[in-house]
Amino acid sequence: MALLGIDLGTTAVKAGVFDAGSGKLLGVARAEYSPTSPHAGWMELAAEEYWRATVEAVRAAHEQAGGPEVLGIGLSSQGQTFLPLDANREPLRPAIVWLDTRAEAEARRLNEALDPAELRARRGAAAINAVDSAPKILWLRENEPELWARTRHLVMLPDFIGERLTGELRLDRSNAGSMAMVDRGTGEWWPAALEAVGVPREMLSPLGNAGELIGLLTESAADELGLTAGATVALGCNDQLAGAVGAGNVAPGIASGTTGTAMAIVATTDLADAPPDGILHGAHAVPGLRFLLTYAKTSGVVLTWLRDLLGAPGFEELLADARVVPIGCDGLICLPHFSGTATPSFRSDVRGGFVGLTLAHGRAEMARAVAEAVCFCARDALELARAAGQPVAELRMLGGAAQSAWWMQMVADVTGTPLAVPACTEAAVLGAAIFGGVGAGVLLSIEEAARSFYRAGERYLPDEGLREAYEAAYAAYRAAMERLYPGALG
Repeated sequence: MALLGIDLGTTAVKAGVFDAGSGKLLGVARAEYSPTSPHAGWMELAAEEYWRATVEAVRAAHEQAGGPEVLGIGLSSQGQTFLPLDANREPLRPAIVWLDTRAEAEARRLNEALDPAELRARRGAAAINAVDSAPKILWLRENEPELWARTRHLVMLPDFIGERLTGELRLDRSNAGSMAMVDRGTGEWWPAALEAVGVPREMLSPLGNAGELIGLLTESAADELGLTAGATVALGCNDQLAGAVGAGNVAPGIASGTTGTAMAIVATTDLADAPPDGILHGAHAVPGLRFLLTYAKTSGVVLTWLRDLLGAPGFEELLADARVVPIGCDGLICLPHFSGTATPSFRSDVRGGFVGLTLAHGRAEMARAVAEAVCFCARDALELARAAGQPVAELRMLGGAAQSAWWMQMVADVTGTPLAVPACTEAAVLGAAIFGGVGAGVLLSIEEAARSFYRAGERYLPDEGLREAYEAAYAAYRAAMERLYPGALG
């Protein structure tokens, strides 16, 4: 018997099939897509690409696993991305992807229309920003009125894919919260925000929690996916929280992080008090716990940019060059915020760059500066969590950078925090599968399954002998950011 997890990412869908008893990964596959930017600041993707990739990834993972019977299916998803559907639940336009920042003006208008104290109380942040769905929905309503008149449902990726799987529309509260229209106190849609944006309540899906039932896999969906109809399909949560569950991050003092396009750190907490402004927070997938979420919009992707810019053969070669460069890169500092900052300031005016370039610097120094900058983003995130009152005793890292032992040791050294790389690197997919297992009644609880299924891989302890050098490098990075963009890092 098996469980299936589906993770709806920014550039790909990942699917994983796991043994229902042990959590062992039996098969995993990914199917990619490429969001487009038809105008500056825009980011879109055809809705059918998400379903095409889901079908492709699930079929490949299931075949790799040997075709076991799947009892439960769960979802993990990027936040903010949304699309309008007509009366027949067919997409009316491409999805507007979370990275899209077309609605800066609309975000300012919503912040003027809604009381800041209410915003903080209702959604856990003092201001709406252009990454949130709400201002982009307002933009859509005002700039594409004919399309808006035909819109009957506004869905995010998890309720879009959930509907394709089951025929039912239901959305998890975690992803719904990223729209900036949910009252975290009641866990329901916030009437004042809906009114400010101009969204009728009937356009939005009913809300529920991770592990709760969406519906049963339909015959038509099962045929496309190569599965048997009738499997339970359960609500999941935001991909960062799903990754936390898959990484066993279900107790205060543990944090989990993902280094991909963005750097996101989730710290589990039982603190009841709201953290300082700029730190995202809310209910954990595990009942009774909460999370603190901090992130940088660009981190590991900067190394991809550098590789392509320099025509380097690959990441391994770049990192091999970087290893021979001393800490601090001979005075070269990378500012990795190529698409603006996220927490704590959410400033779209911030730009990335290299500070301190000389004719003596080359590819190796630039590669090391990028690697160090990613570590500095992790340090920024942990410092914000600690400032909120939640100490972090262990950091569990995922994503492409986690494949490099050298890079992970650097994260441990820069942050001064013991670090582990989970044995199952597909933590968000595993978390989604756990939600499916709970929904199917195969697993007793999210917390118990997360603890039972988690296995640590490589472990890294901070090298105290390097602390002084890394403290100086981190201080130089912070000073450069403060000179150029005062207050951007809090």
